[in-house]
Amino acid sequence: MTSLCFIPLVFVGYTHTIQTAMHHSADIGGPSAEFQTCRDGFGGRVAFNDQYVQAGPQFGWTVPLGDDWSITMNVHGGLGWSNTHHPLSGVRQVTKWNGGASVAVNVDRYSLKIGFDHMSNGKGVSPVNVGQDLASMGVGYSF
Repeated sequence: MTSLCFIPLVFVGYTHTIQTAMHHSADIGGPSAEFQTCRDGFGGRVAFNDQYVQAGPQFGWTVPLGDDWSITMNVHGGLGWSNTHHPLSGVRQVTKWNGGASVAVNVDRYSLKIGFDHMSNGKGVSPVNVGQDLASMGVGYSF
């Protein structure tokens, strides 16, 4: 059985709201931070900026590349809260759930990460469930 690990990993970076011709949402992008209890295995994760917060479990899997280089793939989910108004309809959008994935290139204790997140209000295909799609990048350090 794999237990919860605690070797903290901290990222600082930028989150960008993804807008497409078919999907518009309020812009909640900006400088952001992410804390993980560990790089590998099962752990916890919190990510936030001044417009949203995400918290929940995560799982990381690292592939060594030689010397001090490696790649880590991460999936995560849980709660994801933001409180905005849709820019076209004006409907209030309160998200409650989060799911996402990221890939990081690591050199020793340092990491460079790119990721994708979707935050939803859990109303399925309802027209008021446009949710938030986010792309993120950051630099990190594992303690």
